[in-house]
Amino acid sequence: MPDYNAALVIDIGTTNCKVSCYSCHDASVLDVRKFPTPKFVSERGEVDFDFEALWQALLCVMAELAATSPYPVTNISIASFGESGVFIDDAGNILTPMLAWYDRRGEAYLGTLSPAENRRLYEITGLPPHSNYSAFKIRWLLDNYPLRGRKDICWLHMPEVLLWRLTGQRKTDITLASRTLCLDVSSKNWSREAASILGVPFEAFAPLIRAGEPGGQVTSAICSQLGIEGDISVTLAGHDHMVGARALQMKPGEVLNSTGTTEGILVLRAQPALGELAERDDLANGCYSDGELYTLFASLPVGGYALEWLRKTFRLTEEEIDTALKQAWERYQQSSWSADSVPVFIPHLRGSGSPNKNRHTRGLLFGLTDSLPVITLVESVFIGLVMELAQCYECFCVPTNSTVKVIGPAVNNPFWLQLKADTLQCTVEAIAFDESVSVGALLIARPELYLPTVPVAARYMPDATRVSQLKIYRQQWNEFCRFKLLQEGISPD
Repeated sequence: MPDYNAALVIDIGTTNCKVSCYSCHDASVLDVRKFPTPKFVSERGEVDFDFEALWQALLCVMAELAATSPYPVTNISIASFGESGVFIDDAGNILTPMLAWYDRRGEAYLGTLSPAENRRLYEITGLPPHSNYSAFKIRWLLDNYPLRGRKDICWLHMPEVLLWRLTGQRKTDITLASRTLCLDVSSKNWSREAASILGVPFEAFAPLIRAGEPGGQVTSAICSQLGIEGDISVTLAGHDHMVGARALQMKPGEVLNSTGTTEGILVLRAQPALGELAERDDLANGCYSDGELYTLFASLPVGGYALEWLRKTFRLTEEEIDTALKQAWERYQQSSWSADSVPVFIPHLRGSGSPNKNRHTRGLLFGLTDSLPVITLVESVFIGLVMELAQCYECFCVPTNSTVKVIGPAVNNPFWLQLKADTLQCTVEAIAFDESVSVGALLIARPELYLPTVPVAARYMPDATRVSQLKIYRQQWNEFCRFKLLQEGISPD
């Protein structure tokens, strides 16, 4: 029988939040609301998410969507960034601020871990210790708020706080748990040993649920506020990177390259990678949103941000960059194209990614002249981005016949995409999927829905001539990168 009901999907992003209303009959979008993610920013630049403002905005938006939906709402599904959370108590109070996922206030605790403890944490959790992970935020909050020794506190991540407010249930999604540094990734249970190493209270963690497992029913009081009736099931869809991959119907052997301000690489595996090579390359393991597979993930601090840097540094207009980018693409397609005169750009503007992950590294641009045209600068920037991506890509030991699926702004940049295909020597698919996280969250909550066809906007194949040109260029690029890292006191892998 056709399902003439509706589902609300909440996607909490770092910059913006989005709530979509979907038909459960055909997975079509009925309506969407967006608003900026509320934040507190201190004079020192420290960022906390303003949960109470977010909660009130969500209540308002969900009530609007429920009122205008032609079908009754029966499901709410929540996806979010990872790592950020708060402590709550048994009386229903939120006890701490919600530090932004990229916050570094717990960074000092990294220095308290010995090499042996770092190794053991990787064996248990599959994560290289980093201040982004929840454990370091938990420890900082415990040390800066009067919570040590309390038995009535519970740690919940952003979407889990929403679940608690909606249903009264305290539960943790396993994909978010795998970003805490306290989950035994192999057994998919909380690790008492990891919590002990990190100095965080094991008893404060909530019971785990798999992605897609219902988290609870919306309380009657909240139903009244939203103007909805009946049994409304709430699902924790999980960590947004994993949720977006679910929408793309990814399979083991495929590679997801997410682009934006930063870049990320994600692959699916039957088992976590916990060996010394994966640890050396700072690859992050996680639990996938299907409840069975595992993810292996690495990020590069700079992706599309390099264009903003280029514009500001060289005082270029967006029109000048767009024109140069079109010219670079036209020139790249010509059989006479050569990288001989292209400067070497190493995009460590905000640190470096795997396999030499270090937030203190700096960028390099070699080969400037007094007559360098903008088109060559643009070529240098994008080739440099792809060279950095190739270093990271090799850490995953991907089979040669794999396909790289690209999402994000790069989908509209054929020059960037063809560079990826030629440098990685594989097929690159541009996925025209603007709402992958929302669709993934819907499918996690309602897996019986018909899966939408993944729209491939374009497919790029490696060109033998350009592959040869870029191989030669990459040798030079690697030599400069190695020299630069050595000057920074980093032993390159």
